[in-house]
Amino acid sequence: MTDLERLLAGREERVSLQAHVLRVSEVIAQVSLNIPGLPKRMAGDREVVFRVMGMIRRKLQPLGGGPVLQFSLDNGAGYAGILGVDCVDPVAVKRIAMEIEDLPWGSVLDVDVVIRTGALHRAGLTGIERKCFLCGRPAKDCARFQRHDYLLLRAACERLLASALEALRE
Repeated sequence: MTDLERLLAGREERVSLQAHVLRVSEVIAQVSLNIPGLPKRMAGDREVVFRVMGMIRRKLQPLGGGPVLQFSLDNGAGYAGILGVDCVDPVAVKRIAMEIEDLPWGSVLDVDVVIRTGALHRAGLTGIERKCFLCGRPAKDCARFQRHDYLLLRAACERLLASALEALRE
């Protein structure tokens, strides 16, 4: 199996796990990393995802949301944590996700919020797309037009991941 085939199979596995979790949960918060290119793994990725999952759980408590299920998944799409929760407004969960993604090191994270009808998107709530962690332009445009050198992107991602680890361990 090629790296690309592993990536695509990994994405399919995430979608399948999301569908399973949504059978018993109202909302999913999925934490993964924005790692450019392949492989989709970097030193410290598991710890960052684990600690961010804990951060989300703590932020959900005052909202009355309780975790129903929690999974981790490690495959060709990288490492991800999936948290199924009930009794909480999905928009409130997405706002928590955006708050975390907007931390100084948060652009290394991808915190998706999914309900049975689909994913909630930042642009739908704020009208603003996520920014590239190198230049500040819309990240999707930079990726689509391959504006940045792969090695520069990987190095920036490694720095952000190291910053995340430092901040999350405090």
